[in-house]
Amino acid sequence: MGMKFLALIFVLLLAGTAHAAPSAELAGLLKNYDDAHLKLYPTDALWRGDVRYLDKYEDTLTPEFLVEARKENADFRLQLSKISRSALDAEDALSYDIFGWQLADEARLLAPGVAERFQRLPLEQFGGAQIYFATEMEWRGRFPFNTPEQYRQAISRMKGFAHWMDTAIARMRDGEKMGVTLPKAIVVRVIPQAQEQADKPIDDSVFMGPVKNMPDTIKGEDRARIAKEYRQTVADFVIPAYRRLADFLKDEYLAKARDSVGLSDVPGGHLMYLTLVRHHTTEETSPEEFHRIGLAEVARIKGEMERVKDQTGFKGDLAAFRAYLRNDPRFKFKSREEMMTAYQAVKAKIAQGVPRVFDHAPRTPFEIAFFDDFQAPSQAAANYEPASADGSRPGIFNINGYDLPSRPNYTTEVLSLHESVPGHHFQMMLAEENTSLPAFRRFNGPNAFIEGWGLYTEQLGKALGLYTDPYQEFGFLSFDMWRACRLVVDTGMHNGHMTREEAIQFMLDNTSLARTDVEAEIDRYIAYPGQALAYKAGQLDMLRLRDKAKAELGAKFDLAKFHDAVLLDGAMPLSILDAKIDRWIAASR
Repeated sequence: MGMKFLALIFVLLLAGTAHAAPSAELAGLLKNYDDAHLKLYPTDALWRGDVRYLDKYEDTLTPEFLVEARKENADFRLQLSKISRSALDAEDALSYDIFGWQLADEARLLAPGVAERFQRLPLEQFGGAQIYFATEMEWRGRFPFNTPEQYRQAISRMKGFAHWMDTAIARMRDGEKMGVTLPKAIVVRVIPQAQEQADKPIDDSVFMGPVKNMPDTIKGEDRARIAKEYRQTVADFVIPAYRRLADFLKDEYLAKARDSVGLSDVPGGHLMYLTLVRHHTTEETSPEEFHRIGLAEVARIKGEMERVKDQTGFKGDLAAFRAYLRNDPRFKFKSREEMMTAYQAVKAKIAQGVPRVFDHAPRTPFEIAFFDDFQAPSQAAANYEPASADGSRPGIFNINGYDLPSRPNYTTEVLSLHESVPGHHFQMMLAEENTSLPAFRRFNGPNAFIEGWGLYTEQLGKALGLYTDPYQEFGFLSFDMWRACRLVVDTGMHNGHMTREEAIQFMLDNTSLARTDVEAEIDRYIAYPGQALAYKAGQLDMLRLRDKAKAELGAKFDLAKFHDAVLLDGAMPLSILDAKIDRWIAASR
């Protein structure tokens, strides 16, 4: 729950063009919020293609940061309260409601005693700064800086990153004294990530990519000076920071890290977990209720799995069928090339079916790529990285070629639907490309909407011409079961006393995932408490809304128009989505 989590304290924003006839007062407030956010989180600006704050790296782990963030949150809440919602048009009222929810959510995350504890848990193996910064520099190697001044700023940013790493070590030492420490299960994942960057020869380092691919427009003395200063900064600041982190984690912190995995096991951890559950799901549903929903979904999906298993002609029980899928060579990729070819074929197949289910598709392209080697061992089966707003970087659908025998070939369709089209790529890019939306509604948003939509789209496989092979359909059910199991194990570990091994066994007993994937997933839930609940929370809400629209509109129901109603206004909390779809149903009559 490191830097990537801390960045969630403020929703990603991008200055954009307001819609027609906006409230000038509200538009000005949102623009000011955007400016304040970018000053606190320069990384967010860079991922959007905005280099105004390229020379800075966010200092999120200091007391001064929390003072500033809390003051800004209180100021914006006060300013919003002075705007009369009743005087706004429908679109501005929607912005008002979403923004108000965000500010209240931020206030809960920034609460005294809560935010300080999060600062003492600054690293994790998925989006922690030690991996996130390396990933940033990897894509900067492919999409390098443009001017000598940008390279100078990037050198300053690298020094700021080294400072952040040292501050992280200091905060973890503070946490040792309070009993607020990371689980050993997370620390052992982070150590090799830091060690790899510390041990790699400088000229082979991912951090040297921007220099190796320096544009030809930078010439002569500028080119030579930049190359020398950049390399010197990597050698004197970045690599030593990774080495200090690796040594600290190995020689000091690991012995003091906790054996338990649940967030509620640390002082103040139960309140932290409740805060994260509400943050990720946007609902006030209790962990206990999510646990019950998870068990009910597990039972329902088992019945569907039995049906599809019987279609294949398999004669054993469900456990034997899962073992067959895990172990039979016919369900394994023979090479990374075969894996890539399979995903490219699914991409083409989905593209043919999209017009039947969607009226709008994003203009922005996406690519399929393998995770970088330094990421892959700790990553899930796949993920999606949104394109930058300036068009310099396309969307990226990352697939995992690590431990290839553990990557089944019967889940290519369901993974593609969720991570690319019509899942995350559609949802994120349609919002980003809609410049008529106010800025803060174009980028990112609540996990329950983003991941809920991704999971919802897995249900669209047959409508898009997929799942004609029963094994691919079973792959879809296995993934649906995987998300249902998340409700059980996330709440079980963080709100109860389920151990890591018990959580792993529950997943192995109920899904077809290989142990490599299961272990990586369980460690992800340990690192991101509450985030795993967002998928089912959003999916079940969207399915309920679709069923409601079908029932009330009858012959007038149009699936493509329903999808427009859900997507085109950007991501939002589920309660606000519910009210919006109710208005859409009434208007559609």
